[in-house]
Amino acid sequence: MWNLKKLFVSTLLFIAIDAMYLYSSKKTFEDQIVKVQRVIMQMRIEGAVLCYLVLVFGINYFIIQPKNSVFDAFVLGVVIYAVYETTNYATLKKWSESMVVIDSLWGGILFALTTYLTYEIVR
Repeated sequence: MWNLKKLFVSTLLFIAIDAMYLYSSKKTFEDQIVKVQRVIMQMRIEGAVLCYLVLVFGINYFIIQPKNSVFDAFVLGVVIYAVYETTNYATLKKWSESMVVIDSLWGGILFALTTYLTYEIVR
């Protein structure tokens, strides 16, 4: 049985932390999308919601609920984000190497920080 408090706290933390990162790096992402698509980025809210549901499920299923380590969370985050980034790099001619590295590392940081803070808040 899942700890619903951990699920709730980790969901709030995940979204809040990622929102801060995305807000602070908005121009980088916008520039990359314009470079690839030749039009400004337009978010599909339903896609973003679905993405967050999948990511929050993943971090809870593989890390938080079974009480795995913060390092394991970092590795899982890097792997998930690197799959997305390396797929973009493989299929989109103008996708940058720096975006692959930065966003893949961000995935690890986001997962590790969410896990650490969830463990600290919900003991």
